[in-house]
Amino acid sequence: MNTNSSSFQLWPSIDLIDGKPVRLRQGDFAHKTEYDHPLTDLAETFSRFASGIHVVDLDGAKQGKITHYDAIAEIAAAASIPSEVGGGVRELADIDRLLALGVARVVIGTSAVTDPTFLSEAIDQFGADKIVVGADIKNGYVATNAWQQSSQMMIDTFLTTLKSSGIRTVSVTEIARDGTLSGPPVELYRNLKSLFPHLEIIASGGISNIADLRLLRGAGIAGAIFGKAYYEGMLTLDELLDFINEPC
Repeated sequence: MNTNSSSFQLWPSIDLIDGKPVRLRQGDFAHKTEYDHPLTDLAETFSRFASGIHVVDLDGAKQGKITHYDAIAEIAAAASIPSEVGGGVRELADIDRLLALGVARVVIGTSAVTDPTFLSEAIDQFGADKIVVGADIKNGYVATNAWQQSSQMMIDTFLTTLKSSGIRTVSVTEIARDGTLSGPPVELYRNLKSLFPHLEIIASGGISNIADLRLLRGAGIAGAIFGKAYYEGMLTLDELLDFINEPC
């Protein structure tokens, strides 16, 4: 894993539809932008500056089962940093297979909300260091099933339920910001870190430039997931390489 003076983690994202990298706007499959980047090239480039690669099987999230095992294996093999994968993880066998492919940890989203027993079993079997909870929020409520449905649970209530689970890392996505390049909700992350200091909180959604990453680092959270800003050239490789060497 890439280490830097600030210890702020960078997790560039590869979101997959039909085995190709894409970005959605606010989780809407009807607003998809496809990028012509070979997966191995992305994995190798991200390995130069990132802490890890965040991979989302969007087809899997929609269907409720992992669908892009081959692409995930290709990314994990090409990267010299850890990868984490989410999207449609519903069975312990899914986690086992992903870890066997070389994935470092697995993101559980929908099932963490709808099936707490599954989350507990995953932690018991694979260890808390292998499991990340993905909390995607819409109007303050946690969303499920590829962001298409909203639960009746507020984000702070949901994170409270995780206190006894042993979970250490939670990625929190503000759906309304995701894919919009409108900036992250920094105060949201600062407040969540204040309420849940024991959790490693990773921000996702809205990041548009290097200044946004500096704001999130200043909020005291553990790191950030970003995608569109890189693919659209608003976050450059040189900027990211400089960022990881900046004093905090």
